[in-house]
Amino acid sequence: MIKEVTYRYDFGEGDIVFEKKQVIEISEDVVIRVSKQMESGIMVDRVAKTREGYYVYVEEVMLLHVDEEAMANFEIDELYGLSAIGLLTKLSNLTLGRDA
Repeated sequence: MIKEVTYRYDFGEGDIVFEKKQVIEISEDVVIRVSKQMESGIMVDRVAKTREGYYVYVEEVMLLHVDEEAMANFEIDELYGLSAIGLLTKLSNLTLGRDA
């Protein structure tokens, strides 16, 4: 299921930032998210959930760099519901610039 969640980033010394993001939950602590900003890509993140329901970024499991033009037209719902093979095919085609 595609969910809109709030990520909580704690940079120390009281510097806490909240950002809304759309993710696809793969498991209890792993999500796929799409970034159309600076890194332009598709991330697989390991996260933890707080009692308040925020997602806390733990580590990057994988980052796929995608061409900016392809990312501009891409929506996360294109990944939802794909089989494992379909997901890997879609991600590899995006990464290689074959699927704009």
